[in-house]
Amino acid sequence: MTARPENGPHGVLVGGGGASGLLAAIAARWGGASVVLLEKNPRVGKKLLTTGNHQCNLSNLHLSADRFHGDPALAMAVIGKFDLDATLAFFGRLGLQSARDGQGRVYPRSYQAASVLDALRLEAEESGVETVAGTDVAEIERQGKGLAVTAKGGTRFIARRVILCTGGKAAPHTGSVGGGLDLARRLGHAVVEPFPALVPLKLEGAHPRAMQGMRWEVVARLLVDGREGGTARGEALFAAYGLSGPAALALSRNAVEAWSAGRRVEVALDLLPEQPETETLHCIRSRCLNKPDRSMEHFLAGWINKRIGQVLLKALGFDWSRPWGSLTGEEQARLARALHAWTFPVAGHTGWPNAQVTAGGVETAEVDPETLESRLVPGLHFAGEILNVDGDSGGYNLQWAWSSGWVAGSAAARAPEPSLP
Repeated sequence: MTARPENGPHGVLVGGGGASGLLAAIAARWGGASVVLLEKNPRVGKKLLTTGNHQCNLSNLHLSADRFHGDPALAMAVIGKFDLDATLAFFGRLGLQSARDGQGRVYPRSYQAASVLDALRLEAEESGVETVAGTDVAEIERQGKGLAVTAKGGTRFIARRVILCTGGKAAPHTGSVGGGLDLARRLGHAVVEPFPALVPLKLEGAHPRAMQGMRWEVVARLLVDGREGGTARGEALFAAYGLSGPAALALSRNAVEAWSAGRRVEVALDLLPEQPETETLHCIRSRCLNKPDRSMEHFLAGWINKRIGQVLLKALGFDWSRPWGSLTGEEQARLARALHAWTFPVAGHTGWPNAQVTAGGVETAEVDPETLESRLVPGLHFAGEILNVDGDSGGYNLQWAWSSGWVAGSAAARAPEPSLP
């Protein structure tokens, strides 16, 4: 039998060259370990280039537990070890300056994701991280007091410590197909069943299709079995399948989780969030008295987007040719309610190819929060999206990637040889 080629031994091996993997590799190298980084794609950072609409929303000024899901307590404990100030200092050391917007989002001053990737890639290279691209992790097993990582193709890499940063299942075109989750399962780890987060929502009915391509600033409310399950303010983008845009994405995690559990899920859109419903009703009554002979087709013109207004009137059953002065008091009140709570049943989501983030992942109770080392496999650490932590849109997921990568990489570099049971 022909022996498989071996590479190593190394101090630390990082599986996955995304945001958390690059941070982990640099942190481990700065900590004095020899580091090899395995990346399945031809180049590192493919998914990082797509973040924040290619502007790379690095973090957010308003980091708090309510912005994270899965295990918010772990998220905040880890972020506490590498917080926003530490993150900005780290990137400053790499020569990257930052900018902030009015909503607390932090970006590179260039507003280019490519500049963030370049800074990380160059630092990894200059600090001595050995990057092996086109190499996918297929198996991890104990090798003496260390670990052996077998890549697809048969090459074995021997390392004292391994950090698994292979991501989840969101955006599979970037290489995130859940392979690391399968590895974790085979090593005995429990995995919280992953589902798409920050993903467009499918809505029932033909009305969204009639508004395809239209955008409108709304306050969106999620209703689960009739009870409020979250609110979000932002742009709604109507599509043939349903709803996208920041407002829908912000509610999507809870919506998908509830819908997958078989619960009744709806999204209610407030099309006039700047004014109370009582004022809207007053405006409707005034409009009915002014030029009462005009047809309903034009009733909402100049008030909201024309096509959105026409579709709403049709959804309420109003005949477009009817004069608007004929609206009864009950019909006026129904229109006012609809303008502030136009409700659509959720019929699903658009799937992993359109998801930005994975919810679910490796059970966090099975990792040490101080080091992110596995409690089951000595010498194995996790970082990033592979763990059961996900954040809201707005830089929270990248902050988790930076913080967990730093904690895992620094811990792996300074840790002694794993103590085997």
